[in-house]
Amino acid sequence: MHETDIKQIDVKTTSPYSVFVGECMLDFIKERIKGKKNLILTDSNVFSFHEKYLNNISKDIFVLKAGEESKNYRELLRIYDFLIDRGADRYSRLVCVGGGVVGDIGGFAASTYMRGIGLVHVPTSLLAMVDSSIGGKTAINYGNLKNIIGSFYQPEAVFVDVSFLKTLPDREYISAFAEIVKYGIIRDKELFEFLGANIKAIRDRNDKVIRLLIEKSIKNKVEVVEADEKEKGLRTILNFGHTFAHAIESLTEYKVYLHGEAVAIGMIMALGLSKRLELIDDSLINQVRSLLEGMGLPYRLDMDIKAEEAYEIMLKDKKNKESALRFILTRGVGNSIISSGIAKEVIMDAINEGK
Repeated sequence: MHETDIKQIDVKTTSPYSVFVGECMLDFIKERIKGKKNLILTDSNVFSFHEKYLNNISKDIFVLKAGEESKNYRELLRIYDFLIDRGADRYSRLVCVGGGVVGDIGGFAASTYMRGIGLVHVPTSLLAMVDSSIGGKTAINYGNLKNIIGSFYQPEAVFVDVSFLKTLPDREYISAFAEIVKYGIIRDKELFEFLGANIKAIRDRNDKVIRLLIEKSIKNKVEVVEADEKEKGLRTILNFGHTFAHAIESLTEYKVYLHGEAVAIGMIMALGLSKRLELIDDSLINQVRSLLEGMGLPYRLDMDIKAEEAYEIMLKDKKNKESALRFILTRGVGNSIISSGIAKEVIMDAINEGK
């Protein structure tokens, strides 16, 4: 691929870097990261499809078992052992080639090993391309709490090689659109309308449409991150639907719903909560529900989850402030707000309504 076909999106954070979007980017990546000792972190799914690609970057490869269950402190310690065994020093770089799990735990390992080594993300899932690889959030899960231990640590670069999507299973591909729909609801009405007008092209994996959606999503994420790198205010809106979603994932032990699927259900619960507070009416809920359904995403729970248990998990959510639950709600497409002090029974009703 010619470099002229690669889109560069700059991220102006405390440690600035760029996101590069293109196809068949192996040679481009190798050229950009040469000059340091590179070590790869990946997962078993990516390794099975792309072993040759990975070996072209580095022969030092650590393979995690694919899945959210690997995002724990035991695997983190194994990554540290790998880095020590392969002679990684403060001037080395960890190249995370994989989805959100690989990027989250790899980013945390890089941020803490020798107090910080180089980090590069090569996201292979659509969800990681449009969301988790950008912005510097790193984390592992602990107990039944998602992303409760982590850090902010910006990478040196993010390389979005859309060629990886050719081997991405349909369910994982579709699940990522929950995050793209989220961008539309919280801040980008034009994107929201584009999604509604292009459901067939999305389901058919139209290259032009997918590339456009990836770039639009990245720009939305970058603009928010630049304005609020450490999530002290505005960046919190990116968690629309996530307070509910993380509780759903925890209660189902990460074995029932993919992250995007849980976010889709969580967004409908957040919209229900917005309606109960008289911020919106049924029309927007029905519109989003129809969009999610058209894409093949769930919009309600298909199993029984106790609202009380979900509420208790939410009380430990890292977005809370002074023990008060905080939710991202909406007054309409492109108009999101941060709300706290909502009565427990109102929250419980929103959960129960989502079943």
